Amino acid sequence: MRRIAILVICAAMAASCSTVSSVGDKVWPFNKDEKKPEASTAEKEGRISILTFEQKLAPDDAAATETFILPDATDVTAWPQPGGPATNSPGAIVGDGSLSIAWKRSAGSGGARRERVTAPPVIADGKIFALDAKYNVVALSASEGRQEWRKSLEPKKGKDKLAVGGGIAYGDGKLFVATGFGFIVALDATTGAEVWRVTEDSPFAGAPTYDSGKVYASSNDSELFALDANTGDLEWTYQAIAEPARVLSAPSAAVDGDLVVAPFPSGEIVALNAGNGNRLWSDALTRAGQLTSLSSINDIAGRPVVSNGLIIAVSQSGMIAAIDQRSGQRVWVRPLASIQTPLVAGEYVFGVSVDSELVCIKRDTGAIRWVKQMERYENAKKKKGRVVWSGPLMIGGKLVLASSDGKVSEVDPGTGDVVRSIKIGDGVTVPPVAANQTVYLFNENADLIALR
Repeated sequence: MRRIAILVICAAMAASCSTVSSVGDKVWPFNKDEKKPEASTAEKEGRISILTFEQKLAPDDAAATETFILPDATDVTAWPQPGGPATNSPGAIVGDGSLSIAWKRSAGSGGARRERVTAPPVIADGKIFALDAKYNVVALSASEGRQEWRKSLEPKKGKDKLAVGGGIAYGDGKLFVATGFGFIVALDATTGAEVWRVTEDSPFAGAPTYDSGKVYASSNDSELFALDANTGDLEWTYQAIAEPARVLSAPSAAVDGDLVVAPFPSGEIVALNAGNGNRLWSDALTRAGQLTSLSSINDIAGRPVVSNGLIIAVSQSGMIAAIDQRSGQRVWVRPLASIQTPLVAGEYVFGVSVDSELVCIKRDTGAIRWVKQMERYENAKKKKGRVVWSGPLMIGGKLVLASSDGKVSEVDPGTGDVVRSIKIGDGVTVPPVAANQTVYLFNENADLIALR
């Protein structure tokens, strides 16, 4: 299950960094090597499927037939936050033609049974920065992949030798790194030299976000910290509902001016005042009556997106919602279980579910334009080898997604049809990022791959 370990549920993450690493293999529900006992079933005639009682995504007739307008593309030259800009809304990106591999470089140590590559890289100042499975930070030339510097953040002393979680963000010439060892460090982006370090009582589960002189990061205890980016001094904290069970990913807050929108593993999404941390509103993206133990995990593993007065967020338990940015009132809700960040581009929201369904939703109304089933299994006939898709990203007028079985697919955003797929080797479970008409993938072996 190494290639799709990003979804490992860390049910005991709150205990300590050392105990985290041994939990994943015990609670992953899609064990492709497990032999299932034969079960007796009723005759087909007269059977009633319990799945019919679950809400399913289906295209809306009016939305499906209306003319699709390709969003205007922006020339993106940097990807400084885990979600691109601080709002986590990169939109459509300028690109040229079909993608092909320009270069591939090792960026450190890949994932193993007790270590995972979870954090997306960031791009700034002509460099791409990545965090490997052993908490080495590496800076490579974004144009050709030449290594500029490397910095190890693995503790030399202490009982905790292994950890998971955390991530990186860039701002004001510094690289901010949150770690599963319970500290956040600021590094000089040019040299890798340490500028400051702040240690807390709990590991940091998600990636940080930088905006307007502050760094925001959440601990494994569901506490959001706001730190001064220059000194590391604590500005304020917010304590959400603690939830021990979560999806192994690197979520992060969205920031838009004086508004901070933070996701939590309980399914909470909370809007806070950036100046003092006061809560403005909160919502819970949870669904009752689900059919599996996995669906009871309410974690918002993807990033909330701020776009044109709306907050778009999706939970693992099966709900995607558009929420009014100022009032906190829901505008629309649809049944979608996902651990990926929704993409808002033009008038549409694109998302991929945990069952590999790719969906296109009208941003303002929630009407569904199309739903397409992406490849779900490596061996479709035997239904073995569950495939997890990361993304999407829109570049050059196409949606780009990467898979845990080592594929990159380009999809027509108007129809959902796969235009082209290429093999890239090892699986990818970290969302793709882009800058300067180049898509960068960070695979499970900690290789950075540039596609142009």
